[in-house]
Amino acid sequence: MGKKLILVVTTVMLVLSLNCGKKGPLILEPEILPLVCENLTLSQVGANIRLQWDFPKRLSDNKTDLEIQKITRAEIYYSGKDIPGGKFLKKSTLLRKMEKAEISLLSPLSSQAPLTFSIEIPFKIQDLNTKSHFFAIRYLYGKNKSPLSGVVAMITQTPVKPIDDLQITRENKLIKLKWSKPQTDVSGMPIANIAGYKIFRRIKPSKTGDAAVKTAEELFRKINYNPVLNEYFADGDTGRDGEYQYYVSTMTTNEIESGPSPIVSVSVSDIYPPEIPANLVSFKGADHLFLTWKASADTDLSHYRIYRKATEGGEFTLLADHVTGNQYKDKDVKKGTLYFYAVTAVDNKGNESQFSSTVKEEF
Repeated sequence: MGKKLILVVTTVMLVLSLNCGKKGPLILEPEILPLVCENLTLSQVGANIRLQWDFPKRLSDNKTDLEIQKITRAEIYYSGKDIPGGKFLKKSTLLRKMEKAEISLLSPLSSQAPLTFSIEIPFKIQDLNTKSHFFAIRYLYGKNKSPLSGVVAMITQTPVKPIDDLQITRENKLIKLKWSKPQTDVSGMPIANIAGYKIFRRIKPSKTGDAAVKTAEELFRKINYNPVLNEYFADGDTGRDGEYQYYVSTMTTNEIESGPSPIVSVSVSDIYPPEIPANLVSFKGADHLFLTWKASADTDLSHYRIYRKATEGGEFTLLADHVTGNQYKDKDVKKGTLYFYAVTAVDNKGNESQFSSTVKEEF
């Protein structure tokens, strides 16, 4: 009995000594892991399938920012048929393994979060005609693998023959593109329908251009928000000097387009003023004369200038500069006096339009 009592007391003292100074049970911090890629989408560009996805902004603790330079590999998994039951990773093919160097060459489509990336994978023409394709993606962040993304599928088509007669001309501020409607796909079969066209542009700045502009415009970007429905496009966003390069692709659906046309280009030095402000009207207020006019559609508009004179045959003098809206209140007026007004538009390079039509108003 005495030996048992000694053993119990010894055990209790050992347990107490091991827990001495501890306030509670040991809690392990959860490991911070990479999250799944988001918003994986597929589209067809000629004989290529384009994958676009977002890397998550943060890691699993929802506090630590994901750092692109720490992504050491991205893996693209593919299948030509549906694989149900959550077995896609096991039964699909690892179609593309992108190592760190290749990932660093990919430029995000936006400088803003989320970090959207895109890559194109070529296919044989015979593997595109009304065929199904299934993709998923995951990545290695340091030594940890992200979960596999959701599986995304699309049905491809034999691509439309690329436009081969794209023409470019310039008329003052406008750059005009013209081309012929494609009639066949790349195998020579007639096209059933065309959903429209996409217009792509990049600007190679002149040597004296701003370095920030060079960075922003070094890649081709789609510049039409809605599909262009005719074989013509006019680009009025020409307020920067440089070489303007364009290509056009043909859409058969929102997700399927042809390969690019040959690139055409024109050099631009913006010496052309904005359009003359239109529809200038005036009103009499309690303590002012009020002017309003139709806002200019010029994409490189900087501001407006307001001119005034006191006699019909006199010379206009500048009343107000750097007016950014399409209205102005003239409070420097005297009762019983007739005033004449005109407005001009000024672009970012300082090119000024001619005077608008003149209006007159007595205060």
